[in-house]
Amino acid sequence: MSRPRLSALALALLVTLPACREAALVLGSGPSGPVGADAFIVAIATRFGPIEREPAFAALRPKLARAALVPSRVFDEPDLWSMVEAESRRLEFFGEREADRYRLGVRPSAPSPRETGEYRGRLRLRRLADARYEWNVREELAVGPAEPDDVSRALDALLRSGEGVSGDVARRRAREAFPQAAAAFSRLIELEVLDLEPSDEGSTSIRVGLHLRPERLRETAPRYAAFLQKYGTPMRFSVTVADTTGATWWTLEFEEMRWTIRLRVHEGSLVPLEGPGLRPMPDHLTLEVDYATKQGMFTVGVRGLLAQVTLTREAGEKAFVTRFVEEPDWRLPFLVEPLLRGSLRYPFEEEGMELGYSLRGQRGGATLIAREYRVRVKESWIVRWLGGLSDQAVSDFRRGAEAESDRFTRECLYALRDDMVTLLNEGD
Repeated sequence: MSRPRLSALALALLVTLPACREAALVLGSGPSGPVGADAFIVAIATRFGPIEREPAFAALRPKLARAALVPSRVFDEPDLWSMVEAESRRLEFFGEREADRYRLGVRPSAPSPRETGEYRGRLRLRRLADARYEWNVREELAVGPAEPDDVSRALDALLRSGEGVSGDVARRRAREAFPQAAAAFSRLIELEVLDLEPSDEGSTSIRVGLHLRPERLRETAPRYAAFLQKYGTPMRFSVTVADTTGATWWTLEFEEMRWTIRLRVHEGSLVPLEGPGLRPMPDHLTLEVDYATKQGMFTVGVRGLLAQVTLTREAGEKAFVTRFVEEPDWRLPFLVEPLLRGSLRYPFEEEGMELGYSLRGQRGGATLIAREYRVRVKESWIVRWLGGLSDQAVSDFRRGAEAESDRFTRECLYALRDDMVTLLNEGD
């Protein structure tokens, strides 16, 4: 599942939690007022909804997808790039709302996003040595005047209002506060579990279980439903976030089309899942990922993929950067794995891989959501084979499922926006 689908799921999770009403009111009461809250949702809905791709961009997408693990396929195509230097190539993209459409295309030099919903993407490919390359990507989306501190306070309210209520009360509050969004998301996502367990020391343990039900989309989005069924059913992964002392702060699991998240809160802040310590979350954490899926007759995945996470929680900026510097244990066909060692170790050497997200205010301009990642690739015939497995999933998604997924995402997010507008009007 790609980033737009994960964004929809994340917002669905917020809708199901008990503090959604209070979080919306806090977001709408910041310096930018209801306008900021409205723009924040609309920007995400338009960017991740149906997109009109200019011809040059539409022709470029499949080439870049096939080159993800084999960069040499595109490096020596000068007409493909906006900028060509000796060992470096660059592309820039720009997107903006046009009436009821979102238009995305290639630009020689894309401007910084200023208006709500404007997007800029910058992609750079460097050749480091023979068969060795590095991808650098930065994407920015302008989400209106709501400031990072407004969003942070809304998340605090989200967590704080989950304390002192039962799961049944929380479910009822969520349905009453966001009826349109609940109905829209329930076409795919069913809230199976919402446990809120208070402790004697004042904290609350939260467990949320969401079940993906693609069969519910068969009439309105049959290709998207089939894609989710094909690729979601065999997928299993888990994420555990801990600190340097070994204390676990939250976990996320996906298996048999079910998401489960566990966390623990105290006075609106996350605290360790277990133990008596109710200390605030530190700025440095460790993330561990296990992942496995079926690709045809093969099982592929990783065990013990470790990352160092650094948080930024300053006024005007909320961010995290994740660095992967240790090679995990690979789950690959037994005849293939011994041949991959050099190629698969390379991305984790020296500075490793990086992935970061940020929410940053701009003086006199819209707040930006940004995603940035850097990854190195060492080509080999076996990496080409591995890339072919992912190429098949991308091709399947873009043959009809993508358009249906974009439409579903937009409908859900606009339903969430309409409910939020109603809530904020009631609060006037």
